[in-house]
Amino acid sequence: MLEKRRILKLRTDDLVPPEEDRKVELHTFDVLLPCRRYDVSYKVAVLGQMSPTLEFLMRLVKSVDGIGEDEARQFFGYNRVEMEFVLGEGTTPGYIERRANRLWLTTAGEALFSNGDDGPAIYSVENRRNSFGFDQLAIAPQTHMHLDQLEMNLPDLSLDVYKGGGRASKVVEDRFHYFFRELADREDRDRLQRRDLYAIGSAIPGDRFQVPVRIKVVAQASSPSVVEADLTSWRSDQEMSDRPEIEQAIGRFLSELRLPKQEAVDAHAYRLLTELAPDFFKEFTISSGLSIGRYWREAVSRAGEPRTDRQTIALVGSLLTQGNIERILRVVDYGLRQSEPPKMVLSVPPVTKHWGATTLLRDLNALIRMKLRHSDGDESSEPETCCVCTEKVPKYISSAFDNAVAVAYCSLPPSLEIYLMPGLAAVALVHAPIGPAGMGAPAPLGFATFDPAVIRRIENLIGDEVAPRVTEDARRSAIERAIAPRAALEAKVD
Repeated sequence: MLEKRRILKLRTDDLVPPEEDRKVELHTFDVLLPCRRYDVSYKVAVLGQMSPTLEFLMRLVKSVDGIGEDEARQFFGYNRVEMEFVLGEGTTPGYIERRANRLWLTTAGEALFSNGDDGPAIYSVENRRNSFGFDQLAIAPQTHMHLDQLEMNLPDLSLDVYKGGGRASKVVEDRFHYFFRELADREDRDRLQRRDLYAIGSAIPGDRFQVPVRIKVVAQASSPSVVEADLTSWRSDQEMSDRPEIEQAIGRFLSELRLPKQEAVDAHAYRLLTELAPDFFKEFTISSGLSIGRYWREAVSRAGEPRTDRQTIALVGSLLTQGNIERILRVVDYGLRQSEPPKMVLSVPPVTKHWGATTLLRDLNALIRMKLRHSDGDESSEPETCCVCTEKVPKYISSAFDNAVAVAYCSLPPSLEIYLMPGLAAVALVHAPIGPAGMGAPAPLGFATFDPAVIRRIENLIGDEVAPRVTEDARRSAIERAIAPRAALEAKVD
């Protein structure tokens, strides 16, 4: 027997092998969908009530046209008084005709069987007028909701593919007819009568409003810079099939995330990661710096979960994804076992499009503050949250932090993000495209830690490169006090 030849497999340049490929959540954004109320007048055909005895009689007469009255009475087992009562129900409104002791359906009676299920149904037409919300992209139903200050400042979806054009009211009439079942069920959900749209009168435009749409940005692990939107937290796939214009607008929003690779700048950011946590990155460091492909592959395949003996964990995706928020909160829990709560939570965001455009940023800050509250539960003991941006501070970021300041220049790489709870825990991420393409959406990659040595290096980095750039004296002093070593502070107080 010939020995089976061994096959030599060459290592490929794929970021993730095909058998290990999966979808990865990279970002979360909340964007505002433009909507408008319309005052719609319409008519509905309302199913009325019919007694079972009359229904049974009409079914019999329809089946045996001209049936004798005595035969019908004997068929149901009625006496003459009962039969007269039932016949009165049918003849008074003109559904049944009595001639020569025989029974026939009138034209009106025959019309009651027009619904196609072989059963008579009585309808009446009612006029209705109500206000309905429709989005201004797909002209699909949208419920009005109250927005808080942060939500009102979120980015808008563009109206480039506005479906209404100059005939918005006419389009609303057509779409009202298409979505009538959904709209009618909402209006008449407490009523048992079946309703069908009979006619639409007019649709008069009213107040404009906006609603937030949550976008989860995902990508294949093998192509992290080619992203797509997951909208299932807002609408089901079936509902989105009626809203292609909204999907197109979200596609344009995602295209704004794309940025060119800056090899030297991004290499500097990744090098800082390895310098901040050298022990953690020693298996992924080569002569030129961090082996991004190897670290990405490892981080994607093994989700980081903190442990007492694992003080630093890998993070894939933005700080503001549900999975990463949960990981960071667990890191904070471990940090609290060995350190006192700090007086400040400091964020240095990356210079990337739409960073922080989600209510999850405010939620993260609120959760962190509650965890760092002193044991007596006093809210005044919560640390303040501060953000230092290297550009104009967007209003949605200002609303998510207690304080937000802008600096004209910062020597940190623009793709680097730091989220620091001094002396307790920290996150460092690089927001840069990953893969062979020269341009793409950033795929955040980095770590979260409660390792005191790593945290101290991050504090030193903030003290050297960020705090001196803050021009407001009181704010700069507060940051410097927050990141100063505890021992030094105590000595200064003594």
